[in-house]
Amino acid sequence: MKNAHLKYLFFVTKPYSFSILEPIQQLIIESNCGVVKWFSASSARNYSCPGDLLKSDEEVLNYHPDAVLVPGNVVPHFWPGLKVQIFHGLDEEVKGFYHITGFFNLYCTTGPVMTEKFLKIAKQKKHFLVRETGWPKLDPVYSNKWEFCDQKEQLIKQYRLNPKLPVILYAPTFPPKYTSAPDLLDSIQKLNSGKYNWIIKFHSLMDESIQEKYKQLENENFRVIDELNILPIMAGSDMMITDTSSVAYEFLTYDRPLVTYMAIARKDKGINIQNPSELSSAIERSLNNPKEFSSNRKRCLQYIHPYSDGNSSNRVLKRIEEILTDGLQNDLKQRPLNILRKYQIRKIIARTQV
Repeated sequence: MKNAHLKYLFFVTKPYSFSILEPIQQLIIESNCGVVKWFSASSARNYSCPGDLLKSDEEVLNYHPDAVLVPGNVVPHFWPGLKVQIFHGLDEEVKGFYHITGFFNLYCTTGPVMTEKFLKIAKQKKHFLVRETGWPKLDPVYSNKWEFCDQKEQLIKQYRLNPKLPVILYAPTFPPKYTSAPDLLDSIQKLNSGKYNWIIKFHSLMDESIQEKYKQLENENFRVIDELNILPIMAGSDMMITDTSSVAYEFLTYDRPLVTYMAIARKDKGINIQNPSELSSAIERSLNNPKEFSSNRKRCLQYIHPYSDGNSSNRVLKRIEEILTDGLQNDLKQRPLNILRKYQIRKIIARTQV
């Protein structure tokens, strides 16, 4: 299978997963090294697919992919092909990140911290492989070399913001246990006074009642947006506020101020506040000294995602081809039965085909 023209299937269940896999599709098309098909299920079905879409088990089986790439926790075990975990985020801030579902042959890790932990688990379980590749979603950040001034100007024009004010991006996570959105609402409302431009980007699974409360604050300097890919928004923002969301680690690639609310891990990657009353001073401190935590941000990236060459998609494809060429997947132990999970994924696929 050297220099093989492989058949890839991208399986997505969440709308934000499209932007994780699109750089891989672009590389496959540009290098003519394979064919890409997509299969969307669950909430991802409500969004336009950026490629050729398969709509049934029968179509997948007829296509017979060599590899199925997944930025999520489950994949139909009965589909053919090497099952490849690409990950939906960069870090393990919340519990369950290293829970092994038993669906994957290969985990493509983003950096040394993740690699070390998954290698340890792989050594114990022996039913999956681990290869460090970097995260494909970040390839455009490095390859496009977005200029901050140009991106900020684009945001201001797109959302009709005040060009004289800094742009603050607020992107909280959605689980009730971890989200900062309810706690910070009053503080953000008080700061919605024309001193800053605000862009609010919610997770697609955020409670709609919370989203509605923020939408009620909208004015000429305050926008609640519905964009699937947060990276271009980050590229034009002066700073970002979040909580335990993995978008905090994506924002580190821009080396700009970050404020987190009750973060769990690597709290020194920015200003980590414990009380909503601290938000105002944290914003001012960040804007007045944007380089204060620069060395911390760079150090954190060395552990989480040290690749700044924009070639993570290429590494993913190379590792997949190498494994298939050498047949390494055939040497793995049988994966666990996981009957309940397999039943659940069959239900998801069945609903997709209704």
